[in-house]
Amino acid sequence: MSKENNEEKPEIENFEVEPLLEDHVHHQRHAFTFKIQGDAFRGHFHDNEIKWLHPHPQQMIGEEKVEAIEAAIYDSMKEHGITSGIKDFEIKQAFEDRTYERKQFILQVQGEEFKGFVHEGEIQWFHPQPKQKLEEKHLETIEAEIHEKIIDPEEDNK
Repeated sequence: MSKENNEEKPEIENFEVEPLLEDHVHHQRHAFTFKIQGDAFRGHFHDNEIKWLHPHPQQMIGEEKVEAIEAAIYDSMKEHGITSGIKDFEIKQAFEDRTYERKQFILQVQGEEFKGFVHEGEIQWFHPQPKQKLEEKHLETIEAEIHEKIIDPEEDNK
C-alpha cells in the first residue's frame, strides 16, 4: 500500500443498522454492517461502544485506519438517532434558595457547547439553539438522554 493511499480516510459504503433485542431494555443493542472497498464488516453498538464481529477492520485494513472507521460509525449512529454524542455533561441547581426548582445543564456535542435548564419537566435551551446546528433526530436523542439523566430521576423521588 502506498503512503498516499495509507493516509486516505477509508470510505464506508452501504452502512446499515438495525435494532437487536428490542424487547429487552437493558440488553438492547444495534447491529451494523458496511463495506470498505468491497470487504464486508459487522459489529454491534451497545452502551455507546462498538463491538466488532469477525473480521475486525484492523485485520484487513490496518490499525491506523480503525480510528477513522469508528469515528464514521459514531457519526452514522448519531444520524440514525441511536447515540446522542454528548460529552462533558454537567448538571447543577439553578436559582438556589428559590421556591421553584430548576436544573441547569451544560453539554458538548460535536465540539459545540449547549446550555439549558429543565423546568417542570420541560427542556428550555439557551443560545445557541441546537435546532439550528443539529439534525432533528439527533436532537431528539439528546433530549431523551437529558430526560433520563435529569427529569426521570426527579419522577422517582416523588
